[in-house]
Amino acid sequence: MAKPDLKPVKYINDPVYGGIPITQLELELIDTPIFQRLRGLRQLAKVNYVFPSAEHSRYVHSLGVLYIMGLMTEHLLKTEGISEEDAIKMRVAALLHDIGHYPLSHLGEAVYGYCKDNENAGNIIQIASESNEDVLPLYELSSSHSKSAHHEHLGKYIVMNNDDIKQILEKYGLNPEEIGTIFTGEIGSRNMVYSQLLHSSLDADRLDYLLRDSYQTGVKYGLVDLQYLIRLLMVVTDDKLTEGNNKVLVCNKKGQHVVEHFLMSRYFHYSQVIFHKTNAAFEGMIKSMYIKLVQNGKFVYNSLEEIRKGINSDNFLNFNDSSLDAAFLSYYKSTESNEEYKKLYEMYRDRIRPKVVFEMKDLYDENSSSDFSALKWQLKRYPEKFTDLLETDRWGYQIIPITIEKIQSHYALSEVVKRNHDEDLREAVKVYDTDTKIISYLAEDKLSVINKLSNYKSEFIRIYVLEEKDKDYDYDKMHNKINELIKS
Repeated sequence: MAKPDLKPVKYINDPVYGGIPITQLELELIDTPIFQRLRGLRQLAKVNYVFPSAEHSRYVHSLGVLYIMGLMTEHLLKTEGISEEDAIKMRVAALLHDIGHYPLSHLGEAVYGYCKDNENAGNIIQIASESNEDVLPLYELSSSHSKSAHHEHLGKYIVMNNDDIKQILEKYGLNPEEIGTIFTGEIGSRNMVYSQLLHSSLDADRLDYLLRDSYQTGVKYGLVDLQYLIRLLMVVTDDKLTEGNNKVLVCNKKGQHVVEHFLMSRYFHYSQVIFHKTNAAFEGMIKSMYIKLVQNGKFVYNSLEEIRKGINSDNFLNFNDSSLDAAFLSYYKSTESNEEYKKLYEMYRDRIRPKVVFEMKDLYDENSSSDFSALKWQLKRYPEKFTDLLETDRWGYQIIPITIEKIQSHYALSEVVKRNHDEDLREAVKVYDTDTKIISYLAEDKLSVINKLSNYKSEFIRIYVLEEKDKDYDYDKMHNKINELIKS
């Protein structure tokens, strides 16, 4: 059995951080074909339709998370908050945390989750047979947000069952299951520090994607003081926790403004980049096309079960964005009866953006506004009304919630068991007063802007139409009709 260490054997150049040091263990993991597959998965799916330079991959993001985890663990080693064994495990978990991602990343995750949720539904069989009757409408496909095929859990399965990854980890004396539970967050009940470093509001994953996505898209929301933020990290003992598992990762309260800046930056990054209205509309359209492709059995894997069975095959290495594009084109050329799919593909091919005809935003603490609630209820309960109002069945919608922090300011430790919020409490940012030796949640601090904003949820509703050639659309009329429906 080889003994792992933290000595770098190679440096990888990176535009965000400069040089990323790689250990021998990490180099062997990076060199596996299944890790190299991540080069073919875009980090931001089709955000490049809006921000053209957003072409970076899950591969470079994984290296970036490894780098930030390296900074975190190096600092905590110096302050004796963790051991070298801890640092090795956390670096490996950081490197492998996205090994289970799908083509088009979270969009693909939602597609396989939707198909898993509906695999026994009768109307799915009708789509699979390419019947033109009773086909699920576009709005139902585009608004799906299922997490039944979560990439972290597929990643854990891969780490435990892929021959190459498992062999390398065991060669160095690491437990593949433990590594998987670190990046899924399941280890949190046994080791909060591990979970917080890679699965919390302030973790290596979130830090890298904020910095990297901002760099690649050209926006400035991700200008976080990374070095200072990491110097704030501390591991302290919390007497309220179970003995033997009472270590917790906190930030020095004296620098909490840096953490507040990070949380606010992440909020604006989501609202202005990830959920940009044009990107969200494109992704709803592409999601519909992707679901139709998978349900008709036209992709390399057409169910989560097939994916799990294939993780040691060469086919899995082609489970990426380019093979998805090839499958989209192949099905477009071969299908005769699925006219809706053909229309969707032509819009995708020609980058014809769906037209957002109605948008509503709300920011609320307990209950959303009456108009917002009415629109959400109508969309979910009576979507066919919108088909009549818009005079087309080629429309979609998305309801997008964004929060500042995992918990609200009124949460209390005593409510953990009663309200079953233990995971949210583990993941929420904690601060430590070095004078009073008191650990508290950032969201509890009445002098923190996060205290005020953590009670609020920002939510977007967007309704869009997919235009057909040679057809005129009165968007003002559509907008006014939807307004009338809400007020009625």
